[in-house]
Amino acid sequence: MTLAELAQAICVELKGDPDIELTGVNSLAEAVAGEITFVADAARLAQISGSAASAFIVPVKLAADAALAGRNLLVAKDAKLAFARTIYAFHASVPAAQGVSDDLVLGAGSTVGTGCSIHPRVTVGRNSVIGDRVTLHPGTVIGDDCRIGADTVIFANVSIYDGTEIGARCRIHSGTVIGADGFSFTPDEQGRQFKLLQLGRVVIEDDVELGANCCVDRAGFGETRIRRGAKFDNLIQIGHNVEIGEDTVVAALAGFSGGTKVGNRCILAGQIGTNQHITIGDGAIITARTGVTKSVEAGKLMGGMMAAMDYQQWRKAHVLYTRLPELFERLKKLEKNAQA
Repeated sequence: MTLAELAQAICVELKGDPDIELTGVNSLAEAVAGEITFVADAARLAQISGSAASAFIVPVKLAADAALAGRNLLVAKDAKLAFARTIYAFHASVPAAQGVSDDLVLGAGSTVGTGCSIHPRVTVGRNSVIGDRVTLHPGTVIGDDCRIGADTVIFANVSIYDGTEIGARCRIHSGTVIGADGFSFTPDEQGRQFKLLQLGRVVIEDDVELGANCCVDRAGFGETRIRRGAKFDNLIQIGHNVEIGEDTVVAALAGFSGGTKVGNRCILAGQIGTNQHITIGDGAIITARTGVTKSVEAGKLMGGMMAAMDYQQWRKAHVLYTRLPELFERLKKLEKNAQA
């Protein structure tokens, strides 16, 4: 497409030759003639002189910089968002219906909508509904009484247990398990673990994306619910009766204990973990490796990781850490004596 056509498609300002032909999109370091790329901040301006890219997407604050003089620019209030839309404009495609494989195992009372792409080795249980234009990749297993919304894509070897509801336009990546039992046991009279049966279900609303090898447990009673537009990286555990709010994003290796409630538009970094039955308010940000033991107010920035350090120094620091209660009591006595 031409630069003018792209500018119109992603609603940004054009500076330069509107008729230049663009053939693709690439990173700043690898873009060649015919491609458009993205300049995130002033630190990247030094790379401009050596770039063969035909056009650049830049934030408003950089548009007048001398390093960009004479270049073809698309100027955006949010340059990263404009770049994302540019990638979509070049590479997103409406998948053509591939039809339904002859070896689909479809349980009694289940239905498949129109325009679906059902690959080989897919199993659907009884009384389930597969919406229009759904794509099910090989090895997908869907249980009884499930609902899969229109235009949802489920990649290879995903397991969806009975009673699960998944909305429209979701993307569920390979290896993810939805609706397995929540982790709940109690000791009996002999100290053996007695299982609390999990009688609830999982509901995933529209436009949710779950990365590879995530696990979303069914509720003990009621629902485990992921609300519209939430996005998850790979290897994330979502426990029973957890609720994740709209447009919240969660990085890899996070774990949510049972009953955790997360608000809308939160950002949860990698390897965070939560205590059970706590609430994280709307817009909160939790930095990497934080253990969230108490409820978090809306909009709060929370952290608690210990950064990597020399091993011998860490050992000494850990010894001091274990002695903090003792040292604190000694400090109180010294302060009391000093005031006497």
